[in-house]
Amino acid sequence: MRDLQDAIDYYKEKAENLGYRFADLVDGYFERIASVPTAFAIRYKDIRCKPMATFPYLIMYTVDEVNVLRVFSTYKEPLW
Repeated sequence: MRDLQDAIDYYKEKAENLGYRFADLVDGYFERIASVPTAFAIRYKDIRCKPMATFPYLIMYTVDEVNVLRVFSTYKEPLW
């Protein structure tokens, strides 16, 4: 997933271990989403979104087989 790798690379450049902290946090969110995928709000048609607490990112996914679509920076304009 290009969005996720771009974010990790960005945070690696900002501070030591920050990219790894970001990746670990995303993994934790992925685990929570996989365990209870319907727990988070539907934002667009069937796309659910979970905002991250520490970083300005939104995890966008669908419930059918828990398909993560994007890990999206909320500072950017969405490209659909």
